[in-house]
Amino acid sequence: MSAQQPSLPTISETNHLDLPGFIKVISLLFEPTALLAQRIYNSRPFQSYDQLLDRADGLIKQMSPLEQLEVVNAHPRIGEKATNLSALSKVEQGKPAENEDAVIAKWAELNKKYEDTYGFRFVVFVNGRSKESLFPVVEARIAHGDKNKELVTGLSEMVDIARDRARKLQAASSSPKI
Repeated sequence: MSAQQPSLPTISETNHLDLPGFIKVISLLFEPTALLAQRIYNSRPFQSYDQLLDRADGLIKQMSPLEQLEVVNAHPRIGEKATNLSALSKVEQGKPAENEDAVIAKWAELNKKYEDTYGFRFVVFVNGRSKESLFPVVEARIAHGDKNKELVTGLSEMVDIARDRARKLQAASSSPKI
């Protein structure tokens, strides 16, 4: 039995949710982060999810570096055990590779190296790529060594992920049910 994909309420419904309900919706788009959800909540109403995500992007850029670290660290690590992932992250990180144990071990090593270098989690918009194909991406991002650039990149990737999730969830919500 496959897990049912979460649904996204209309933007009008989202605008009228109480804070706990709003946080649940924002946690579908971004990984759970009450700080960001509260700031977006205080910026309502929105005419569309695109407008909501544009505002979220602006709010993230206005946050202090410590707040930005809290937001980026809400994102799961690539290669983390499926039990530690949200339903959408499980789908985005794809099916296990034939050599999954080796891939997971390599990701554990790369995640540690990245976090030791920058002090926060590596975030990339996977966009259907295999976990193995992302090894050169994380290695290149470790090698450049620019913490500020890396934080901006990770946060931007999170917004890209949220935009992709919103598009997919809206499409799924509007498709006819059989």
